[in-house]
Amino acid sequence: MNKKAFRLVGLAFLVLTLVALPGVASSAMWVGVELGGNFAASPDVKIDTAGLPTFTYKSVSVNPSVIAGVTLGYDFVKEGFAGYNWPEWMKYFSFATDFTYNRFDMPDQFRDASFGGLTGRALFPGVEGYMAAWTFLFMAHVGFLPDSEVPAGRLHPYLGVGPAVLFSGIDAGNFGAGNKSSTNIALVTEAGLRFMALKNVSLDAAFRYRYASPTYTFSTVGGDTDLSLNAHQFSFLFRTSYHF
Repeated sequence: MNKKAFRLVGLAFLVLTLVALPGVASSAMWVGVELGGNFAASPDVKIDTAGLPTFTYKSVSVNPSVIAGVTLGYDFVKEGFAGYNWPEWMKYFSFATDFTYNRFDMPDQFRDASFGGLTGRALFPGVEGYMAAWTFLFMAHVGFLPDSEVPAGRLHPYLGVGPAVLFSGIDAGNFGAGNKSSTNIALVTEAGLRFMALKNVSLDAAFRYRYASPTYTFSTVGGDTDLSLNAHQFSFLFRTSYHF
């Protein structure tokens, strides 16, 4: 993912915020930034070349990484920017979309491996990678601790679930295979706690799980070679948002 793409995403969120500033009143929409830590379960890495048995590295370790992104959301309430006269029960639901980026590097390591009917220890030569996800979350929440400034409640535990479009890539130069990217659909779930520190400013702490199964196809001497894995990732996110 190049720097130009990140600048465009950031500019889009900044424009939305500036447009909304004159109309600050209640909170129907929000825009924010997020930062946290990302951890991945150790996947089996499978290498398939036409005409050969599958070579599988077992439980390959992935380095922890920083995850960062931007978010835009909407509460189904009638107040605030783009408010609509939703039914009363809709106040317990929200929709959010965000764009996050994290590294996905698997260092050199010895792992159990299998090739056809043979098993043993083998060197996994290591790859560097990234994962950038455009996520869509449908959220349910309930408010506690209401007061005159925030009548909906200052504290909101929530649950969210939805799909994501995952843009990822790896550098398999140590395999002699170069760089490849992949675009896949992912599943995302999130549980979190939102605190309205000010009338229009919230602080979130969240735990996110994301699953995807990318495959990277390389052109090699023996023909096309597929490198595939199941990516189970766990993120701890801290988010600050401006509501308008």
